[in-house]
Amino acid sequence: MATQTLKLNVKSGEKDGQNYWNRCGVVFVNTDEAGEITAITVKHSMFPGVEMVAFPKKDNNDSEVTE
Repeated sequence: MATQTLKLNVKSGEKDGQNYWNRCGVVFVNTDEAGEITAITVKHSMFPGVEMVAFPKKDNNDSEVTE
């Protein structure tokens, strides 16, 4: 599994056509051997101690039905 790391920035202002950005966290994109995204993890400094994770939506064929 490969992981790509991205900076997470938020636009804090604009002056004279210049944008100003503050770094507010980091994003980790996890992929499988085929290059498909398996999970995205966000570590956000505005929410310390809170880990946010997103998973791709599964097709109906891939999901298991339990009763």
